[in-house]
Amino acid sequence: MGLRDWMTIYDCATIWQSNPSNVGIMPGSSTPAQALMLVRRYLEGFSLLLATVAALSCGGSNGPLAPAKPSSEILYVLQNGSITTYSIDPNSLAATPVEDPVTLTSPPASLLQFDPSPKDHFVYDVWADGQNVQHLSVFQTDDFGVPQLPAIQTLDADSLSQFNLHPTGKFAYMLQVTTTNNQYFAKIRLFAVQNSAGKLKENVQLQGTYGPAPFWPALLYGFSPDASKLYISAPSTTSSVYLQRAINTGNGTLGATKQLISLNGTEDVSIGSVIAVLNQSAGATDQGYLDIFPNVPNPKRAVHCTSAMLTFCGSASNVQLGISGKYLFLTDPVSDAVHVVRVNLSKSSLVDTGSSMPISSQTPGFVFNHDGSIVYEMETDGNLHFFHFDSNTGTLTEGGTPLPIAQGSGICPAHHQ
Repeated sequence: MGLRDWMTIYDCATIWQSNPSNVGIMPGSSTPAQALMLVRRYLEGFSLLLATVAALSCGGSNGPLAPAKPSSEILYVLQNGSITTYSIDPNSLAATPVEDPVTLTSPPASLLQFDPSPKDHFVYDVWADGQNVQHLSVFQTDDFGVPQLPAIQTLDADSLSQFNLHPTGKFAYMLQVTTTNNQYFAKIRLFAVQNSAGKLKENVQLQGTYGPAPFWPALLYGFSPDASKLYISAPSTTSSVYLQRAINTGNGTLGATKQLISLNGTEDVSIGSVIAVLNQSAGATDQGYLDIFPNVPNPKRAVHCTSAMLTFCGSASNVQLGISGKYLFLTDPVSDAVHVVRVNLSKSSLVDTGSSMPISSQTPGFVFNHDGSIVYEMETDGNLHFFHFDSNTGTLTEGGTPLPIAQGSGICPAHHQ
């Protein structure tokens, strides 16, 4: 989760994910560091209404093509506004389309964010209409995870973005940003999910206010691995401070703010059971490095990895934490691969597992299923590839048949129960 729906940046997030390294991939998605750079670059004179990105056209829903028995592993492929649902065999990794594409938003509307609920009984769709006014629609799904029309609820969400659904599915947060006299103000708004109905009801009590600032004063970052905290990033022109707030898991209200870590603001950051901070190489003679911190307020560095410890630490362009928190996935343009690295805090080191997959077509370009046992990667051959991931050995094993996907497609895994 994560830094979601930054202005014109698409996102597809699944609720079990605790940090932006694990969000699903939609067209134009970027890393947190890249997003913050975009925030700084474009905020001057920026209209607070989200700009319409490449409109996602949609197709209708007709007769089912479903397998005889539903699989709990679901993959949504989003392209030009259409949502195609695939059933993924967890053993063979075969992908089977279970119904024709479904229209959730029609042109000139554009899809901004797509979030399945924890058990995938509902999906939440943030979209902008032809006048760039935002809305949030809720759709039920059938036994195969296919969204059903029409929407069971649609709310106005003007000036709202970054829908973050709590892993319990009981409540969600959204960020509202407004401007006055060239100063920006952010508010965290809380929505309760009405039990089995899936509909949202707003809590009138604001959960936080930030600003004034000459740029967005806060961004929702996502949840801690145990879902007990909400992470918030407070960017500035010279730094980025990551904050945490305790969550009342009964009603979703937020506790006091504590500083988690303060960084320069240009790093690539992944937060889970540890905090991974990648300082990328700025040139041929300026080597990058990767620092690992325990996930506690104001932590002390536990691992400092340069190319002397691990070659990839000096040349990696992106770092992602696996679901278990024991492994890092380092995208390395030099070796043209994504390498799996084991975190060894007791020895203050990182260890190359020797396992990798080809470099993806975008950064990061891959996403994990709910328990991290499957990795979906969009590769440069124009296909989506499927990998088993063994959390005991750190081994990636490709399976299934690569799925051709059109340029600009997005992917979003879900776990249907």
